[in-house]
Formats: sequence, structure tokens, C-alpha cells
Amino acid sequence: MLSYFYYFSLGILFVFASAISFVNLAPQFGSNPSSKQKKQYEKFFNYESGSFKPLEQTPLMTGEISTWDFFKSDSMRKPKNDIKPNMINYDSFRKNSGEDYKISWLGHSAFLLNISENIILLDPMLGSHAAPLPVPNLKRFNDTLPIDPDSILNIDVVLISHDHYDHLDYSTIKRIRENVSRFIVPFGVGNHLRKWNVEDKKIIELNWNDSYKKDDIEFTCLPARHFSGRGPLNRNSTLWSSWAIRSTSLKIYFSGDSGYGKHLKTIGEEYGPFDIALIDCGQYNNAWKHSHMFPPEAVQAAKDVKTDYFMPIHWAGFTLAMHPWDEPVKESIKHADIQGLKYFTPKIGEVISNNNINGFTQRWWESY
Repeated sequence: MLSYFYYFSLGILFVFASAISFVNLAPQFGSNPSSKQKKQYEKFFNYESGSFKPLEQTPLMTGEISTWDFFKSDSMRKPKNDIKPNMINYDSFRKNSGEDYKISWLGHSAFLLNISENIILLDPMLGSHAAPLPVPNLKRFNDTLPIDPDSILNIDVVLISHDHYDHLDYSTIKRIRENVSRFIVPFGVGNHLRKWNVEDKKIIELNWNDSYKKDDIEFTCLPARHFSGRGPLNRNSTLWSSWAIRSTSLKIYFSGDSGYGKHLKTIGEEYGPFDIALIDCGQYNNAWKHSHMFPPEAVQAAKDVKTDYFMPIHWAGFTLAMHPWDEPVKESIKHADIQGLKYFTPKIGEVISNNNINGFTQRWWESY
């Protein structure tokens, strides 16, 4: 009997040690801030007791759902067929021919922008799974991407909102890093990039309300109501954010991931109005209602930041919640209509500009 418990204990220790080794050595987990960096962070208004803090209390889980519910089979959580995106002609996209700007949604929260012929990527998660391992439940809805990451040349800026797997993807960064001039990220996220062999000189790290300017485009790191972490032991070790991108031709608000909160009205008052607001409206549940917005909240957020156009994002990429896959967009535009808010709902890969933005309100998801 004693030998049984001895070998059982050894087995448990082996599994535990293997898991710790995997997390520490597998590159997709990234890297944590150093002791020197943590001392720097201690001077920040939003860092306390070894971690970054939200502006208002943000419980991660309310206990209103069983974790096992997420793994139950539900045909409504994914489209019936593989989503077929429009294919982007990058040579055409990178040249402005009478447009002030171009925007193309790459799915979920990823975007390709052309502002005054500056090429900008937002949260370019173009990997196959929203996880460090290819978990079947977390597979992308579309096998075909709207653009080959290797073909995106001369990228001026990559903007990252936070380090969760559905926003910061190791496989994508590996493919684009040589073609990027600047990665602009919240504090701490630069450690993941350095781990992935991105040159330090390319990385700009900002705190909330800090800005970086390139040509006439100003990138301002702004608060969000969320959290961070890529492993089991580094919760909130890096900062999360939303972003204002402002130039003479276009002003965009990009929410990243965020629950609804008082920061939104403050952003509207201090940095708005905006021409376009890209707002998190999907992957919500009462169990984590403080860190993601429900569609009515997303519409209210768009009004709070004083935007002309609202686009629902953070959907049509992965199953990360229990609601039907297309519920976020359907509910968002229903509430936008009630509020009298203009919106656009392009297919993945469609190119939007100031010349055609009014024409992208089709309900393409009904085909799936």
C-alpha cells in the first residue's frame, strides 16, 4: 500500500513539474516582467502590490455559471459552415486613391488600417486557435484568412490592446515581426514580444493616457475594464488598454476588451468625438459581466465616447462564451437602431473607406 502511494505521489509531482516546465519553456506563453520593471511599475497610479489595477472594481467571475457549461455541445455557438472571408488585395489596399483612409476587419478584434498610407494592424490575431495549444473548442471559424500574414509588408505600426491569446498571437507575431517598424503596446506586453525575438528598438510601451506620435497620427493608450495574463501565475502582470488613434483624416476609438465602465464617458469627453468606434460586444456572460460588454452596453459605450459610426467587434472568430455565435452583432445593431446610432457591419476582409462607409450594413451572417 505504501509503495502505491509513493509511486502515485511521484506521478503527481512529475505531472506538476512537467506542466510548470512547459509553461516556462514553451514560447507561446511569452515572458513576465523582470524585478527591475516591477520596481518601475510601482511608481504608476494603476499598479499596486505586484499587479496592474482597473479604475473600478472588476471581479473576474461572479459564480453565476458552471465552468463545465462552456464545454457543452451547442450547435448555435458556431456557424453552420466555415466562414468565407473576402480576400484583400494588399497592393491595392496600401495605396490611397481618393480615400482618406481604409479599414478592413480581419475577424474577431483584428483590423488592417491604412491612414494616410500608414499601414496599421490592430490586435492581429491570425492564428488558428485562441489558446496556447490547439484546443478543438477554440478553433477559428474560418480556415481561410482574408490576407496571408506573410504578404503584409512595410507595416508601420502594430497596436496591441492586451496579452490574451485571442488578441496577441505568437504564430502571427513570428510571421510579421520582420516587416513591422513599431509595436505600440501597454506596459509589460513588450516582454512577450522580446521573448519572440522582436527587436527592443521596435517596441514602444505606454501607460494609460500616454501617447506616441508617428507623422500626423497620434496613438493614445487609454483605460479599459479588463485583466491580463497568459499563464496560471501571471494574472494582471501586464497592462490592458483601449486606444485612441487620431489624425487629421480619421479619429478611431478601439475598445480592446472591456466591460462597461465610467472610463468610457471620460474618454469621450477628453479624447472624442470619434469618427469610428470599434467596440467589444461579444463573448459575454453574466459570469464575467464586468470584463466584457453585452450588446446594449456596447451601444451605450459608443455613445459615451461620442462616435459618429459604431462597429461591433469581438465576434465571428472564436467560441469564447455560451451565446449563439451571431447574437452579438444582431443584438448590437438592434439596440443601435433604437438609439439612433449609425453603424456598419462588413464581412471579414471587406474594405471600408470614407467613400463607402454608408454601404456596409448588410446582414451577411444570415448566410451561415
